[in-house]
Amino acid sequence: MLLAIALAALSLVYMYVLSYPLPVSAPYVEIVGTLERDNIVLTHQGGDGIHLETEVLITIGGTRQNTTVGNQLDSESRNDGFWSIGERLMYPVGDVTGIKVEVSVTDEESDSLLFNGWLKGTFSDTFEFFVEIGKEGNMIRIPGTLNIIVVYTDNSNDGWVKTIELAPDGGITAILDSLEFDPNFCNDPNLIHVSGSIYTICYRGPGSDGTLKTVQIAANGSINDTIQDNLVFDSDDCFNPDIIHISGNVYAVCYRGGDEDGFLKTIEILPDGDITAVQDTLEFDTDRAIAPNICHITGDIYAIVYSGEDDDCFLATVEIAANGAITDPVIDTLEFDTNNGKDPDMVHVSGDIYAIAYEGQGQDGYLKTVEIEVNGDINNTVIESTMFDGDKGTEPDIIHVSGSIFAIAYSGAGDAGNVRTAMIANDGSIVDPTVDAFEFSAHGESPQIIRISSGYYAISYRGTGNEGFLTTVHIANNGEFF
Repeated sequence: MLLAIALAALSLVYMYVLSYPLPVSAPYVEIVGTLERDNIVLTHQGGDGIHLETEVLITIGGTRQNTTVGNQLDSESRNDGFWSIGERLMYPVGDVTGIKVEVSVTDEESDSLLFNGWLKGTFSDTFEFFVEIGKEGNMIRIPGTLNIIVVYTDNSNDGWVKTIELAPDGGITAILDSLEFDPNFCNDPNLIHVSGSIYTICYRGPGSDGTLKTVQIAANGSINDTIQDNLVFDSDDCFNPDIIHISGNVYAVCYRGGDEDGFLKTIEILPDGDITAVQDTLEFDTDRAIAPNICHITGDIYAIVYSGEDDDCFLATVEIAANGAITDPVIDTLEFDTNNGKDPDMVHVSGDIYAIAYEGQGQDGYLKTVEIEVNGDINNTVIESTMFDGDKGTEPDIIHVSGSIFAIAYSGAGDAGNVRTAMIANDGSIVDPTVDAFEFSAHGESPQIIRISSGYYAISYRGTGNEGFLTTVHIANNGEFF
């Protein structure tokens, strides 16, 4: 009797469980989305066949459009009732330049997301942060946040600082705050974080004087209306200043000074924003030094790249002690382009290897690698040289992305804003000068690129009427744009 009862109970449980449908497993599929000739193209690259009723959601600039796989496949691809390997789904959208395009593919039967992402060749977001003149912009990210600080010159050559809010997905939300930090004159502004909420702006001020000002900017983007402190560190001339932190309260500024010579000065800036007198000075090039860019090598060793005599490109190494003392003379120099070179920018690759992007002869974009030893000695032979853009590559800005991948933002043919990725090996060999390329604006001069979060980068640039723009792009670790 007990056995019969147990069997009956088991039968009831069995029938109860079977009365519910078993969960449907999600299909496995590999989909790649691109934008081709005003069409969204989704390519089935591997995995299971997908039912024609599968839902496709397309979001263009915040506007959603629903369709199905079957509606977008051609008649031949629909014959077998599935979206299969090698078949392409096409959806016409027209010109979506500068508009964020997102696509998702959902299998309703298994309630699973098969594909979701922005399409390669579209922006994350674009924002005009100053509608009149926003030239000579420079930006950094507020530490620990996604908020951006931008300094720039307006149509009256006044100096402005603004804070802009960004979202984790690269969206640009709004202007948070702004301050006119110099109502008289400001050119070539450069920005650096000092400590906590204190930031220093270095620029060419009234009378072309080299000027420093400290401002207070909270993590939420709020800017204090009172300038913390200011200092004229060169009352003669100061063009294209570039500021870098040395150690503790010591900072160094390199710039083009009187008679176009290259100058380097160290200055003490306290954590509360107080600026003391100049610590030391070195004239690192007595002939010419246009648009110098300073980079830390190791310890007390620093390198400066610049356009020198006859517009050739030069590299010099100097020694700056933690207390701001600058050793005279320079350690070593290298004329790494004897034909022509403007607006060079340098980045560390690995070990003693560094990469320099610059505008070369004929306005072509050049990329070269050099070796700088820890004592400042420069190998007299360029490791490798290549053109990253044979049409035009002016005002390049290069940063590290991941591994051997680097990104270069620059003004290309027709002054279009371009960004491309390159692969540079640890030994300095340039494996691929163009892993991928993307035109982020039909007009983009003086671009600067910075990392804002994993895979997302912000680019500030100058538009057709000198308007200030900020755009965000997505770069994968392998160098591809999405």
